[in-house]
Amino acid sequence: MTIKDQDPSEIQVFSAEEQQQLTAKIEKMAGQIQLVIPDTIEEAWQEVVRIGERILVDTAKHGLLLLSIKVNTPHGEFINQLEKLGIGERNARNSIAVAKMFLALPESKRQTSAVLNMNKSKLIEMARLPVETVEALDEDDLETLNELSVREFRKEIKKLKEKHTELEEQTATLINALENERLTKAPKQRYELPILVAQVRQNAFAHSAIVNESLEEFITMVEQLCTSRDLDQNHRIGGAQTTWHLWLGIQQRINHMLNRLTEEFGSENLVGAEQIPHFAEDEWQDAQANREYMLAMFNDRIKTRE
Repeated sequence: MTIKDQDPSEIQVFSAEEQQQLTAKIEKMAGQIQLVIPDTIEEAWQEVVRIGERILVDTAKHGLLLLSIKVNTPHGEFINQLEKLGIGERNARNSIAVAKMFLALPESKRQTSAVLNMNKSKLIEMARLPVETVEALDEDDLETLNELSVREFRKEIKKLKEKHTELEEQTATLINALENERLTKAPKQRYELPILVAQVRQNAFAHSAIVNESLEEFITMVEQLCTSRDLDQNHRIGGAQTTWHLWLGIQQRINHMLNRLTEEFGSENLVGAEQIPHFAEDEWQDAQANREYMLAMFNDRIKTRE
């Protein structure tokens, strides 16, 4: 590092008079904020380290308290209260980010000496990294980062962010490639039938069962509605109107679907007992299993609703 890159305070030389004046000001200020200046330089350095550790703990406490308040406060009130109390929103967000990072990290990583000794500005920069990136850093990495100047630290954090983005893009590319490979290698037939035909046959068997089950349940309710003449007539008519129009819409769509099939394939290929489809044993077992699964899911929803 050259002289021009250095902080002026690092190269400033004080005269005896300036030193005496500054010391007097420091002692006066220390008394105002209840700071005891140690008697020796060594003790002063030890106190600097202790204060740094307290800053970390206080930042984490600050963030945890704010996070606790935020999750239990109606939307909008959190920011309003920050403004009312004169707490900077950016400062609050930084503390919350540090708290979230500590919450997300494993216990072993949370208590490493490098993290515990990191100053607040570095912690805030670290908190902006994806958690998985921080988790991937071992203690040597953290120690190295901690020894850097804030400027160099930010450069390294930027590199880590870029590396994380690059890995995400590589992962997305790999997933897309695997999916394309899966689609390319997907079987063209099932049960010796084209995939689409096999799906239509299996799903028609399962979905018609759901429609029929729901219809049977609703027919019973309609019978009750028609015979419960002690109920208010307007209320009964309201129930009848709803049933009529909603089931009529379903009936019309089913009719449209069946007419479309008739137009395309001819009624001679569809109508009559001799046209009932036959399933091979393995196809039948799979279709039956799919049907039972869908019926079970349907019945579970009914029970949950009741």
